[in-house]
Amino acid sequence: MWKLMIADDEPRIRNGLCKTLPWADMGIEVVAEAENGKEALEIAASACPDLMFVDINMPFMNGLELIEKLQIQNPNCLVIVISGHDEFAYAQQAVRLNAFDYLLKPVQKTELGAAVNKAIDVLMKDRVEQKHTQWMNHKLEFNALTMREEFFSKWITGKLTKEQFEEEWLFFQPQFHGKISMLLLKPLGKITANVQNKIWDPPLLEFAIKNILTEMLPQLPVSVIFSVEKGRIAALSQISDLASIRAIYQEFERVVITHLGVSMLLSHTVVEQLEDVPRHYEELHQELLRESALTPIVMMTKKYLETYYYKEDLSLSEVAEQMNVNATYLSKLLKRDLGKSFVDCLTDIRIKKAIQYLNDPTSKIYEIAQKVGYQSQHYFSHTFKKMTGVSPLEYRKRGDY
Repeated sequence: MWKLMIADDEPRIRNGLCKTLPWADMGIEVVAEAENGKEALEIAASACPDLMFVDINMPFMNGLELIEKLQIQNPNCLVIVISGHDEFAYAQQAVRLNAFDYLLKPVQKTELGAAVNKAIDVLMKDRVEQKHTQWMNHKLEFNALTMREEFFSKWITGKLTKEQFEEEWLFFQPQFHGKISMLLLKPLGKITANVQNKIWDPPLLEFAIKNILTEMLPQLPVSVIFSVEKGRIAALSQISDLASIRAIYQEFERVVITHLGVSMLLSHTVVEQLEDVPRHYEELHQELLRESALTPIVMMTKKYLETYYYKEDLSLSEVAEQMNVNATYLSKLLKRDLGKSFVDCLTDIRIKKAIQYLNDPTSKIYEIAQKVGYQSQHYFSHTFKKMTGVSPLEYRKRGDY
């Protein structure tokens, strides 16, 4: 229904206009009346009429002043002036103020009907054009996002020449400054530990994961998220605090597992120079390929260890029970696929996590030991030195993380 408002200081005129034509049959609803220009302007702000009948001679604010203010407040409202003044100057000023039509009282029913029908035709045309514009803007926005994703995907996979990169970067460039965090992930579909499996349509799953990651990265100064070939998703983010970005990625993985019921392969690195992004992508890509080649049980076991590494009493039998396999069988699988025992796999993960915690200078060594599953600081330091060649304190001083 189109919304009609009537502004006239004479109740008889307003009442007559309300009954002159079968408004409902014409798809029109009289939503408001006003007896002066000031009141009409205030009501129009909330009623948002599509069409308004306006008298010239009204108290507090005359019709011409009202039309002028409506141009700003309700620019899409069409105004038909219905006035008792048969003076050319009034009509001329109304036209100058973009009034749609100018009718003289007493207005004839056929004349009013013709003017209103003509106004409805214009409103219909404007609405169609507005919807078309909205549709076009949506298409342009969608195409721009698609082109942006395609650019970043081709760039990091090395499919752009130097000239192509420099030309398109000017158009798509985010303002990266300093270190860049690169995340590469691949959904594992039904390969999920301790979560009820849900079969996802791959494009829909990819869309859902990207939405979650998008919601979790706005706190970073600059970030871009895009699809890469073969179902992988990449994210580039400007960072200043490694601990923060790692915390975001950990929470992101937890949210995906909890709400989508799928696990993921994730690989992350820090890039010092923008031009090194494609090379680092290839390294992450190869890492994911190696992970993807693992058997599902070994893959789930690694994910489980990466989630619960902090548990001091984490054992082979506990993990085997979670994987629904025999402990001896799981031990053999780990040795065959990874070339390591269960203890070695767990130790590797714990030391890698410890290195990440060492990036925070406020964390004490004994606190880090406890965070990665070691009750004894001495045993943690001994294990750390055995794995890296230096003690945790020496490693922190060197800054090799």
